[in-house]
Amino acid sequence: MKLLIITQKVDKTDPILGFFHKWIDEFASHCDSVTVVGQQVGSHQLAENVEVISLEKERGRKNISQIIRFWKIIWSNRKEYDSVLVHMTPVWILIGAPLWIVLRKPMYLWYEIKRGSWKLTASLFFVKKVFAASEHGLPTIAKKQKIVGHGIDIDTFVPQKDLREPKHLVAIGRLTKVKHYEVILKALSTLDDCRLTIAGGTITSSDKEEEKRLRDLMHRLNIADRVEIGWVSPEDIPQLLQRADVMLHASQGGLDKVVLQAMSCGCPVVSTSEAAIDELPESCCANERTMSAKVDAITRLGNHDRDILSEELRKIVSNEHSLKQCISEIVTHMNS
Repeated sequence: MKLLIITQKVDKTDPILGFFHKWIDEFASHCDSVTVVGQQVGSHQLAENVEVISLEKERGRKNISQIIRFWKIIWSNRKEYDSVLVHMTPVWILIGAPLWIVLRKPMYLWYEIKRGSWKLTASLFFVKKVFAASEHGLPTIAKKQKIVGHGIDIDTFVPQKDLREPKHLVAIGRLTKVKHYEVILKALSTLDDCRLTIAGGTITSSDKEEEKRLRDLMHRLNIADRVEIGWVSPEDIPQLLQRADVMLHASQGGLDKVVLQAMSCGCPVVSTSEAAIDELPESCCANERTMSAKVDAITRLGNHDRDILSEELRKIVSNEHSLKQCISEIVTHMNS
């Protein structure tokens, strides 16, 4: 199979989308060739059968110019691909569909956000299948939806018990309202002997407003001296999770990959997310009122009980969400 992938960014150093670099490499191991069109392209080092083409957003190319360039690329490269996979941005299905229908190229979508949009709804008319990590990947279950797991690199996210730092709590993700960091900060305020690293930062103006709101809350709760906030590179996330005593998670939406990355590292996760709770043992499931108590209980576990919990968490990811399994299932569905 010759595959065309459309994605927002190809850059292994990007703190949000850097993980997709390994996805591309895994697709390359299953396909004769892979052509990747990214709105932005940065640092990458991929297999020989992968070609990466940029829509040049990184050079300041405006949206309409990107669209025209996109049409030219998918037409001029029409003999270089048999199928199309769009990653997370259904608008590109709508933009490309007129050409792909004429060219008889089957379209597929990867999507894992609980909230929807008219673009998602419209794109479902054109795609053959939509892949998701969990049943929470779409606002409502769709007939075309295929659950394939979240594609976690379990060879990178591995347990490393000797790195663990007791009472070091971690939360990961961009500073947006959907992450509900205020829930995590309030939990920390009752855990006097714990400190928190938030591995995330801001992108938009609304993110910056959210950061200000969170920093104000930290000062009101008298915990500012126990919280560190800042982006962490993708290469450093595995070690951060290996160092963490517990990861805290309150985001609402689809199944968040950072939850599974932590689990793969054997790091206990305490989450209030409906999607995450479906993956976690009861001892890790919380709500806003019980989060601090759940965290406290895990930090007090003896070595034997903690090892049992860590092994259980890693086994869930290994069995249901590994990168190799996920990409293999996607390719199998495309070929069927």
